[in-house]
Amino acid sequence: MKLVLIDGHSLAYRAFFALPPDMATSRGELTNATYGFVSMLLNVLREQQPTHIAVAFDVGRSFRQDHFEEYKATRERMPDELRDQITRIQEVIEAFNIPVFTAEGYEADDVLATLARQAARRDIPSLIVTGDRDLLQVVDDKIWVLTSGRRFSDTIIYTPEKVIERYGLPPNKLIDLKALVGDKSDNIPGVRGIGEKGAKQLLLQWGDLDNIYRHIDDVTPPRARKALLEHRDEAYLSRALGTIVDVPGIVLDLDACVVHDFDRQRVLKLLSELEFRSLIPRLPEQPASRRGDQLALFAETAAPAPPTLRGYRAITTPEDLTQLATTLASRPRICFDVETTSTDEHQARLVGLAIGWGPGTDKNVYIPVGHADGTQLPLELVQQQLGPILNDPDKEKLAHNAKYDLIVCRRHGLPVQGQFIDTMVGEFLLDPASRSLGLKALAFNRLGIEMTPIDELIGKGRNQITMDQVSIDVVTDYAAADVDMTWRLAEQILPELKEKEVDHLFWELEMPLLPVLADMEMTGVLLDAGYLAEMSKELSQRLDTLAEEIYADVGYRFNLNSTQQLSDALFGSLGLPTAGLKKTKSGHYSTAASVLESLRGRHPVIDRLLEYRQLTKLQSTYVDALPRMINPETGRLHTSFDQTGAETGRISSNNPNLQNIPVRSELGRRVRKAFVAPPGHYLLAVDYSQVELRILAHISGDETMLANFAAGLDIHAATASQVYGIPLEAVTPEQRAVAKMMNFATSYGVSAYGLSSRTNLSMDEARHFMRTYFNTYPGVRRYLDETIALARKQGYVETLLGRRRYFPVLQTTAPGSQQARAAAERAAVNHPIQGTAADILKLALVALHRRIRERGYAARMILQVHDEIVLQVPEEEMPEVVPLVVSTMESAYELKAPLKAEPEYGRDWYDLQPWRE
Repeated sequence: MKLVLIDGHSLAYRAFFALPPDMATSRGELTNATYGFVSMLLNVLREQQPTHIAVAFDVGRSFRQDHFEEYKATRERMPDELRDQITRIQEVIEAFNIPVFTAEGYEADDVLATLARQAARRDIPSLIVTGDRDLLQVVDDKIWVLTSGRRFSDTIIYTPEKVIERYGLPPNKLIDLKALVGDKSDNIPGVRGIGEKGAKQLLLQWGDLDNIYRHIDDVTPPRARKALLEHRDEAYLSRALGTIVDVPGIVLDLDACVVHDFDRQRVLKLLSELEFRSLIPRLPEQPASRRGDQLALFAETAAPAPPTLRGYRAITTPEDLTQLATTLASRPRICFDVETTSTDEHQARLVGLAIGWGPGTDKNVYIPVGHADGTQLPLELVQQQLGPILNDPDKEKLAHNAKYDLIVCRRHGLPVQGQFIDTMVGEFLLDPASRSLGLKALAFNRLGIEMTPIDELIGKGRNQITMDQVSIDVVTDYAAADVDMTWRLAEQILPELKEKEVDHLFWELEMPLLPVLADMEMTGVLLDAGYLAEMSKELSQRLDTLAEEIYADVGYRFNLNSTQQLSDALFGSLGLPTAGLKKTKSGHYSTAASVLESLRGRHPVIDRLLEYRQLTKLQSTYVDALPRMINPETGRLHTSFDQTGAETGRISSNNPNLQNIPVRSELGRRVRKAFVAPPGHYLLAVDYSQVELRILAHISGDETMLANFAAGLDIHAATASQVYGIPLEAVTPEQRAVAKMMNFATSYGVSAYGLSSRTNLSMDEARHFMRTYFNTYPGVRRYLDETIALARKQGYVETLLGRRRYFPVLQTTAPGSQQARAAAERAAVNHPIQGTAADILKLALVALHRRIRERGYAARMILQVHDEIVLQVPEEEMPEVVPLVVSTMESAYELKAPLKAEPEYGRDWYDLQPWRE
């Protein structure tokens, strides 16, 4: 038998202040305390395997306040954001069928200690789970205490031995320690002038508080005796306030505390509402009911069972396929999803196609075409029957992460056209901060349905197989459920897009963009692997030289890639200063890049180490990695463009991430030389010039900034001229650089410290520069202030096209979240600018793709990086394509400071020169 007792308020408080204050659902409900509590509860259930469990909460005023009005008076009132979460926590506890104990006039600590002592008298061990250490005084052989550590997820179990190890005193002496030292968090005074070290010495010598006062004349040092005599009343008051007492009327009912079968559907519904999908795998298995009336108890209150994800049909005969084609042909919208052998859409082999025409097991089917075993249809027959339906431009195509399915289908002779509806992109527009855009996460969070994880089909790690090796029967239910859930999600997401007034972005921008990005990915870019191989040799030679120089600096050879050995070398052997440096978990001083940067100038080895790390990363991440990523079927590199990768709406890329190729160093820029045009072609790179500044001028309406753009001035030199009060021709490169930094940093909410750290300005100079800057551009200052005020008022800001980004943390008054609010304010200021730039670039991509196709050009867009579009253009098309691209990009959106696109071209992405007509 094992009893677990949980301090509900203490854990909730600890989680609330320990976990990120902006943890919230897509609806803006704050969840940090709730998440921390539920996570700890599940950990305890899994790791401690209790047979009995109970929770206690504080209620009302404590009897201790009657004795001492100032007790806990310094504590701030419970934030409303925490109070709301306590209610949620209690809902979860109720769903788990865990009894709650409370007692008017007493604290949860008293209740828990009372229950634990009663259990001990019945020879039942108990573990008290709490967020603080007040209950350590009751620890004994039968009562242990589990507390959270420095991080909330870290836990410590206090046994009598552990208490002695931590405090040097047995548990029953901790109340005397509190009597002497007090407790600032509870406003318990203690004896002024006696600290923890001195108090421990007194207790080790005299045993307890009473004995100290019996021998007060013998107490040394004299100042301790004087403090004890002057504050005797406070000492005994502190002991009384800190003593955990038994609560009359509290009775441990073991039958009520049995760990029952919990109401799984209700728990799932709550976790779904709270969007805690990551906690689902940690739910305990439901044991056989320990109480005969369990099912009857929940017969009326249990939530309705979710729809079954079994019983879907496989299409394995030509006759069934013909019938399916007839059914689909009459429907205006179909949903599709592919099952493949890989997550790489450019190399994955098609295993089967799930397709449906509405929600329900009778309207979603699976067509196997590439399984290792079983009755299935030849791909050619599926192409003949379903190809015209998938390629029908008048039929809507619904999918989740549609670009993946689209590319796989195209590669297997099943081109897909029509109005796309991607529920993943739709959810992203509704909640751009969501980390749960996957189908299974959304099915749980929105529909309360647990879908089968793919690991159950193909396994993990070394034993993982591919989908073609899984039986058709198993994959049928798995794949058809995917399209079924996509239908159900669409029924929720599409109306919400309209309700939140972002449906126009979905239909007019994001969905038209989807096939454009698919085309760009499938086209890919040509890579000169031979050039990169030579570059790798050059880097290896330089790295070898640097390594030898570093060894010579330190005086011995060591593993340069070991942070521990490097730390020993720098701060041990070389004796570099460690003041202000943090240590890692292993106890060594950090050697992070920021630390090395702070040590520049202290020793020549630092510059060598920074260069060594830079070159190592360049070589491993790009120079050696890119050639391995060339597609063997096409001979080209195919990155993946992500519409949902950045909260601002910017397109990101991965596998590989081409946007992170270093451009500040010459070696980094040289990586771009490997991106080449095929024979008879040029690479055309067209970049928006100062697009974010133009948007800032437009949104802020600042007359001076708009006038500078209208006059065609160098905006950074003009800014320097106006801020420094000097003629334009007198502006120095250094002054222009500071103005440029301020111009761009303004949209990121830069502070004086931020400006100072990025320039050679002192803090006073940075403050003065910023004051003068905002006097020069008062409209910009007004934009910053009004945007932050708007974000605080409504909880979100928008781009010019209406793309929203939500900031629930700006509507909370919870203490401890100032840093998070400041970061949110900076992001709120930035979103209308950077988000609008992202929207404009997407508009340009869609329009340019359409115009190139309409005119029949062989030119193709192949890359999109930051504010730049890169195309592969036949030489003979350049005179017509270049002006088409420039005019399309410049007319994508009308700004008061008109858009300007600057074209460059060359045989590779490095050696580019301006285009001159």
